[in-house]
Amino acid sequence: VEKRSGLRKRHVLVSCAAILVVSAATALLTWQLAAYHQPLPPLLREPPDPEDHQPPSPSYQHVFRRAAVCTDGTPCSRIGRDILAKNGSAVDAAVAALFCNGVVNMQSMGLGGGFIMTLYERATRTGHSLVARETAPGSATKNMFDRNSTLSRDGALAAGVPGELRGYWEAHKRFGKLPWSEVVEPTLQICRDGYHMSKHQSDVLSIRSYLITRDPNLREWFFNKVTGQMNPAGSLVRPRRLCATLEVIAREGGEAIHNGSLTQTFAEDIQALGGIITAADLRKFRPLWRDPITVRLHGNTLYTSPPPGSGAFLAFILNILDGFNMTQHSMDTLANMTVTTHRMVEAFKYAYARRTEIGDPDFVNITQYLKNLMSDEYANHIRAKILDNETSEQPEHYGAVYYNQEDSGTAHISILAPNGDAVSVTSTVNLYFGGGVTSERLGIVLNSGMDDFSVPGVVNYYGVYPSPSNFIVPGKRAMSSVSPTIIVNSDGDVTMVIGASGGTKIITSVSSVIMRYLWLGNSIKEAVDASRVHHQLYPMEVSYEYGVIAPLIRSLQAIGHKTKRYRDRGSIVCALARQDDKIYANADYRKGGEVYGMD
Repeated sequence: VEKRSGLRKRHVLVSCAAILVVSAATALLTWQLAAYHQPLPPLLREPPDPEDHQPPSPSYQHVFRRAAVCTDGTPCSRIGRDILAKNGSAVDAAVAALFCNGVVNMQSMGLGGGFIMTLYERATRTGHSLVARETAPGSATKNMFDRNSTLSRDGALAAGVPGELRGYWEAHKRFGKLPWSEVVEPTLQICRDGYHMSKHQSDVLSIRSYLITRDPNLREWFFNKVTGQMNPAGSLVRPRRLCATLEVIAREGGEAIHNGSLTQTFAEDIQALGGIITAADLRKFRPLWRDPITVRLHGNTLYTSPPPGSGAFLAFILNILDGFNMTQHSMDTLANMTVTTHRMVEAFKYAYARRTEIGDPDFVNITQYLKNLMSDEYANHIRAKILDNETSEQPEHYGAVYYNQEDSGTAHISILAPNGDAVSVTSTVNLYFGGGVTSERLGIVLNSGMDDFSVPGVVNYYGVYPSPSNFIVPGKRAMSSVSPTIIVNSDGDVTMVIGASGGTKIITSVSSVIMRYLWLGNSIKEAVDASRVHHQLYPMEVSYEYGVIAPLIRSLQAIGHKTKRYRDRGSIVCALARQDDKIYANADYRKGGEVYGMD
């Protein structure tokens, strides 16, 4: 009995001790969690909106006399410049720079994606647009993502039929001067030697890491097995399977993956990953020459991308703002800044409302729609509806009936050649690293372009239905925000080559930089540096980046605008401007990149 009693006492003591330990641990954990959820110290919080304008960014405004190339991949600008120095055409330089960017910035663009290009021929004073945007595969259906919308973003089913390479080939056949292999060779050299990962590429690895670590090629190129982490910025990247593919393309030409030795391999790899693109889809794809969207602005002519690009909405915004007759004083006081910014925001809202009605012109009749949208009469009508002291929170007020999908990703290249020709081209695989998968044997990152289509029945957060004009149909191209643009003066000389990456913010960013340069008297660096505001109708708020001054935000709020600061890089603009026989060029500090040129 005494033994059992002693055992019971010991059990009680042990139990009490255990309870005390657990209680102490729980108290400690509760205290730690409480501390964790306390507001961060002031130094670790995001800074408040500044009361005064920020100093200039560290980016450099370059000045050249004969030619300039701007890309967001430093070696690619140099490659483009070197091609021009060999007497290559503007298109030769663009294709060479695109090949390069598809390697060093494969998270944003490459052979598995598509592009839209705006070209200007000085000798004939003619603008052209080449649409090499991806198309929906032959077996795609409008309801294919109804049950799992994630599949439109992640994996091979998210891929549209790539148009990148055949687009390069088509542009080079019509406007190239140098041999094809000579245009591809500089990128082959970078591929063989390897390139050093940029900070931007390093930053975005974490966003898609859950996919990158599963893909054999991406894991080999970017993942460190020893540390179990993604390789840091500055690491050497050698995408060997992609290099081998480029060597075949240099020999065979632009048909290599569409109707050549790599076609069947490419299709088999895609299908092995769960995609539905076939060899027949690859063979059937055709890039299309289109007339660019063209508008007159104060004696200048603007050429920009037709649908499925969004140049029409960029032109519409600028046509509205042009009638306000802005000057260098339009932003010189808080009162003027408030009125000008408010007018910009309202123009953005009207443009994004009209964007919900449009789709691929091969599938949707938009001829009369575009004619009306581009007319001075319609711009005057909308301008008259913009009141300087009020706004609306109702999308219907701006004419919105549907919503369109947001897009993302992209990379942009701007080129002005010695003979006065120009190229502005924006390329994309949509989301960072596209669908997060590669063709195993070819090393090509597959796009996630199918995510740019609207899905029937999927009502957005704001209760608005998707646009039927942008539903999936085999062979159809989804709408995109890309707006590669060239502006020409009354003498037929290029005054500006501009475009941007950054998804839905492309349209507002490019229009803001053009407005500041053409009408407000900013230098090209000042125009690119300037802090930006954005509005895309859904959500019904002005989004803005750090640097927009607090007094302006308060003034916009007083008019009735809801505001929210965004934390990402926003849109990255690449801009060249010619003035007084000099070319001024700036690569956006928000991402990096570089400008090279010729004197």
